[in-house]
Amino acid sequence: MTCRRCYKRQGEHQVTALRFPAEIAVGEVSWEDVREPGEWGHLLAIGVVEVPDGTAVSLSVYTVAEVSVSNRQGGIFEAPAGTEPVPAVPPGQARERVTWQREMPDSALRNNRSIWGGPADLSYSVGSGEEAVDLQFIRGLPADSFSDLSLTGDVVPDSFAAAAHLAPGLRRLGLYLDSLGDDAPSVIADLTALESLALYGDSAMDEGRRLDDHALSAIADLPALEYLSLLDGAYTEHGLRQLGRLPSCGTST
Repeated sequence: MTCRRCYKRQGEHQVTALRFPAEIAVGEVSWEDVREPGEWGHLLAIGVVEVPDGTAVSLSVYTVAEVSVSNRQGGIFEAPAGTEPVPAVPPGQARERVTWQREMPDSALRNNRSIWGGPADLSYSVGSGEEAVDLQFIRGLPADSFSDLSLTGDVVPDSFAAAAHLAPGLRRLGLYLDSLGDDAPSVIADLTALESLALYGDSAMDEGRRLDDHALSAIADLPALEYLSLLDGAYTEHGLRQLGRLPSCGTST
């Protein structure tokens, strides 16, 4: 897929068109936007998503199967703290409906703010699919598209190298390192603008662990890193000592 940065005026606002795969939602996109409720925009990562030019954009990657909303509190989103209490919905009046589904015709065109529900809906939930996401689509996006990238679902291991394309703008990254390929630590080392990094391992794996001493040595020279979180790794004290090369970073293990 070939893509370049595209600009479009929307009223007095200039927006950037981010082009994702049209046939599958590869996650969720959110961005700061004073024109949106709560001053945040939020859509699925499918088809064309327009965001205000120059704003901070986050991408959470996983395969989306469906989105549903409910008039009961629960799910992923609830009314913000400090708002008026919402009366409980009697059991006979509880309602849940699917607002977006991968199998729907024109699923990319149905990707708009209405999928998160209306005034009568108090929560939404997102169902994930089992298919691994191929990150090659990242190469077709502007290099400074995202400030935050989170790989929360399965990805094709050999496709992680595409994340290096986002190096100019990426400030925060979170991922399960043990599920990626041997080159993953060196790819992360190339993301030199990173300020926050969260790496998770899989303690159930008997071999092929990636979150090890080699990985820590590879990321120990990230010049801008301020925060590092490590969980369930196979590293040793020797590996942790390598992190002393980080200029100004707090580490959580």
